[in-house]
Amino acid sequence: MALANIYQRIPKRYIFSVLAFFGMFNASMLRSNLSIAVVEIITPRVEITSDNTTRIIPAVHNWSTTTQGYILSSFFFTYTAVQVPLGFLATRFGGRIFFGGSIGLCAFVSLFTPLCVRSGSTALILLRLLEGFCLSSVYPSLHVVWSIWAPKTDKSKMASLAFSGVYCGTCFIMLTGGAIAADWSWEWVFYLPGLSALSWTIAWFYVTAESPSTHPTISVEEVKYIEDNMDKDILRTETIPWKAVLTSLPVWAIIAAHFGANWSAFLILTELPTFLVKALGFRIDTAGLLAALPWLTLGISTCAAGVISDRLTKKYSTLYIRKLIMFITFTIMVLSFLMIILLNVKSRGLIMIGIIIMATSCGPAWANFGVNHLDIGGHYAGVLMSISNSIGSTPGFLAPMITGYIVENPHLKREWNIIFIISIVICVLALGCYLCCAAGELQAWALNNNDEYEPVLNNPISSQDLNENNTE
Repeated sequence: MALANIYQRIPKRYIFSVLAFFGMFNASMLRSNLSIAVVEIITPRVEITSDNTTRIIPAVHNWSTTTQGYILSSFFFTYTAVQVPLGFLATRFGGRIFFGGSIGLCAFVSLFTPLCVRSGSTALILLRLLEGFCLSSVYPSLHVVWSIWAPKTDKSKMASLAFSGVYCGTCFIMLTGGAIAADWSWEWVFYLPGLSALSWTIAWFYVTAESPSTHPTISVEEVKYIEDNMDKDILRTETIPWKAVLTSLPVWAIIAAHFGANWSAFLILTELPTFLVKALGFRIDTAGLLAALPWLTLGISTCAAGVISDRLTKKYSTLYIRKLIMFITFTIMVLSFLMIILLNVKSRGLIMIGIIIMATSCGPAWANFGVNHLDIGGHYAGVLMSISNSIGSTPGFLAPMITGYIVENPHLKREWNIIFIISIVICVLALGCYLCCAAGELQAWALNNNDEYEPVLNNPISSQDLNENNTE
């Protein structure tokens, strides 16, 4: 009875946000687990028998680095390619269904990863393409959820808490995946995250509801609070303002910031183990622990920045706070890259500090441009997120490809410095675009309809309670 009373007194929008955090946590593990398991898959193992003799167990596969690159990057091809159409569908049929369903489907598919690994690289690439397709609707669908559940006063901290689940999930699987593969087997690096995500999916659909008014246990006071703090004039029809969205400078400002922040994060966080071992001379086991640390600080900074942003927007304009935090964070990112460039390999401890600072500063950036879709697009936030995340996720395969082309000898730090200089240029351009073109209020195309808007689907895309609000 006591637990039931405690649950009843917790605002349901916060429970929604916590569940979204664990949803992103599980989605991140499903995306990242192969990066950990592939080391065990391609490495022969030495086993000590009962009579103290050693036996070498051959690797499951002897894939070349090129084949490994195709396998690890295949996820992002479908992940980036289908976000826009799936964002439209999430807007039509409901973000809650797509968010929970996509993670649950990916979890089920991931359980077949060991079978595909043993079948060969082609089967594994096809499976990863399917997993990328499944998870491509996660970000757009969650933004559709926030457009219904997140009031103005809470949207930054609710969205940022969910975003931080991505980084915490990656940190967790990087810290534990190696131990799981070594102590149990590499197959369990896929089984455990898959079973965890399936369990989360059941909890998600059992606890959550599509809108506040349809939630079975939410209080009347909370429903009123959410409705009173939502943008009342948001248009919710069956049309998407294509021309207005694609020609909107604030939309492209978000895309530029998204690309810049993701380039920095994907570059450092995907190439970091190689950089630490080859260029800085860290031991492999030490490099694994150090590579996980930026993910943890990134998750903490994202969550904290969301809370701070919400408090500041109560005193100052949304646009001012968005631009201020973006200016500070991107400036720190640029200075961190500059610090990494100027230091030599003998100062590897300071270089690692610079990497952590750079990665951590991506969190406040994500906590601001990541919810800017809600600021300017309202109900169309899911569509905007699908567009920006589709383009913004391309560094997931562009950064490793460009790094591989430029860094011919990974032992030479001067070759890595070229990549860091490119990163500085990208950050400066992204920041300049955002400062010049960003907006903090609902745009006209999110408020009014006109003949230029093309219908996407034939039926209304709003929930019943929101339609009722619009008719008042």
